[in-house]
Amino acid sequence: MEPEGEENRMLKTFLVEDEVVVRETIKRMIPWEQYGFELAGEASDGEMALPLILKSKPDLLITDIKMPFMDGLTLCKLVKKELPGIKIVILSGYDDFNYAKQAISIGVEDYLLKPITKNAFIERLEEIHNRYEHERTQKEYYEKFRLEMQEYERNASRDFFESLVRADSNLEEIYQRADRLNLDIVAEAYNILIFSPDISDSSCNSSEGYSDWEAEVHKKIENYFLSHPVAMLFRHQVFSYAILVKGQKDTIEENTRECVETIQEIMEETGKNADWFVAVGEEADRLSKIKQSYHTAARTYSFRYLYDGHILYYDMLEEGNAGSAEAAVSRTEALQLKNVNVNALNPEILQKFLSSGLEEEVDSFVHDYFLAIGQEPMGSLVFRNYVVLNVRFSVLTFLKKMGYDDSELSREETDDIIEKTGESMEASIGYCEKLLKKSIVIRDENAGNQNRNLLKQAVDFIDKNYMDEEISLNKVAHVANVSANHFSALFSQNMGQTFIEYLTALRMSKAKELLRCTSMRSSEVAGEVGYKDAHYFSYLFKKTQGMTPSEYRKTRGEV
Repeated sequence: MEPEGEENRMLKTFLVEDEVVVRETIKRMIPWEQYGFELAGEASDGEMALPLILKSKPDLLITDIKMPFMDGLTLCKLVKKELPGIKIVILSGYDDFNYAKQAISIGVEDYLLKPITKNAFIERLEEIHNRYEHERTQKEYYEKFRLEMQEYERNASRDFFESLVRADSNLEEIYQRADRLNLDIVAEAYNILIFSPDISDSSCNSSEGYSDWEAEVHKKIENYFLSHPVAMLFRHQVFSYAILVKGQKDTIEENTRECVETIQEIMEETGKNADWFVAVGEEADRLSKIKQSYHTAARTYSFRYLYDGHILYYDMLEEGNAGSAEAAVSRTEALQLKNVNVNALNPEILQKFLSSGLEEEVDSFVHDYFLAIGQEPMGSLVFRNYVVLNVRFSVLTFLKKMGYDDSELSREETDDIIEKTGESMEASIGYCEKLLKKSIVIRDENAGNQNRNLLKQAVDFIDKNYMDEEISLNKVAHVANVSANHFSALFSQNMGQTFIEYLTALRMSKAKELLRCTSMRSSEVAGEVGYKDAHYFSYLFKKTQGMTPSEYRKTRGEV
């Protein structure tokens, strides 16, 4: 796969020569553009040249070695200090040949002896251009490989986060896994944030189209946290992130607030009215308590359907037994009714929860939903029956939109429902919980079928086109008609590996087959499996297989 970037770009060149005749001769005798060079400036001595070079930042400096005011060697040292990647060619006479050779030690690319012939000059320029292109290509390939390795690590770190917040996680094993992933998790205090860029995203809508806005948001969020000193970003669900915040006991609150404020700035900068949400958990004073912090963040996150805002802290919910009605009332009151959507009978609330809520969030949602409507009106049997029937109607409407016809649910008589739920508040709550859980199970099964079809389409495309050097996550997502971020998350979650892991493993498998069964050269094998650059293929093969292609062929006793 050839690296993305410019092909044979023009190299900006700066010429420094104190003899006007020599300088003009050099400028005229070389067809610069024909050989990939562009004259970006000139000067008669190093003193005049230095500020111009630092301003124009050329790729190549051609300079005489002996000049008044500032000689070429001094100029080279100063330029190399400021522009370490610049290539330098020194022009020297026979009498200062040894002086010119000293310049090589400070990073000068080459030197030419005067008088300079046109052919010799062109030959040297071609060598420099070829060398520059090779170095640029290698740099881009290594950067590409670094990003691919970052994808591997991101997938592994997601698994690490899941083990970190599991109740049965072993502390010693957690530290060992973190060390293998180069994750620094040692701190005095921690907190967990759960963030969703747009909670209106539906987990059953896997056919969402390309979204430049979505890509921009995810890129900004991921770039911000990529090298953050005290916060680590993990994939939480398909549409949400979890952020582990570290700090000292006296800084954890400030660190948490800084992360929340940055997310808010990024979301507001996009200029789109997204229904984003950040849930902030309760601080933990040791690593073994992170699972409790995660639990409080998840509990806060489940309140997103009833909270009229984008940011919610767990400490805004009053501490207590999350399952008790009394504690739930206290938490609802603590949030203040102006911050809660008291118009809970708005069908959009139920539809939103049915679209993207999780089965494990149902119990909390139903309790909070009933309490947001109001304890007093829900005490009325007639009104409570109305609410229960409204929930049932919302579920039936949602299932019908998905094309699902549950005849058993549809045939249920209103009188039977009222009789079952009219006994108590608990009976009403229990009925609604059962109803919502059933609809979410159906939704997830339907989404699973859609996702399986989507992934089969994507995998078939990859299997048929893996040898195409231009194949990419974006291209495959486009074929599957979903956003790149959505596809990436779905692929990893369902396939147990990232897109790039799957593609690389497939290519390496095909490469090993060709190495075993044919006498093709390594460079030919590289081209056959989608890598135009044989050096990058060998580099990647050794990284993933533990040996070079030629070593692999020898160990198999092949030609």
